[in-house]
Amino acid sequence: MTMRALRALMLLALGTGAAHAQSGPVTPVAGPGRPNLRPERVALEVVGGTYAGLAGYFVGRGVGSVATMMMSSEQDRARDGIVHATGMIGGAFAVGGTVFAIGDMGSESGSFRATMLGVSIGAVASELLSRAVFHHGHSPANMNSGKHKWLMATLESSLPAIGGTIAFNSSRRWQR
Repeated sequence: MTMRALRALMLLALGTGAAHAQSGPVTPVAGPGRPNLRPERVALEVVGGTYAGLAGYFVGRGVGSVATMMMSSEQDRARDGIVHATGMIGGAFAVGGTVFAIGDMGSESGSFRATMLGVSIGAVASELLSRAVFHHGHSPANMNSGKHKWLMATLESSLPAIGGTIAFNSSRRWQR
């Protein structure tokens, strides 16, 4: 049942991306209204945002580790929570910043707030998906293979970038 939901979610994301990519001509023409989507820019926003988010997560965890270095050993649980939270915040801002920077190139612009809102929605969806598949740390029998674990990790790390990309491109406009 869980793999069906995972496949349906992936097909929905791919179908939505394909539909948006085909919604207009590939060459942008400055004029009134919203700029046309370009598939190469959308793909670069998603891929770049995903990798930047992974790097930002680990940098954020490093900052959190240094910040909590002086906490006593009785507070290990609190320290782990702080380190994880700083990792998530670092990853979110890395995704949002990368998606915004790539989308803001040239004569197009968008809303950073909308981008960060999309990243947040994608991160929440990623967390919910992770909890649905891995019930309190117990993975289903079919998720024990390396192939399934990598698929799940890729999807979890891509959802914030996909959310940020959709939100940024929904707020796109010509720079004036």
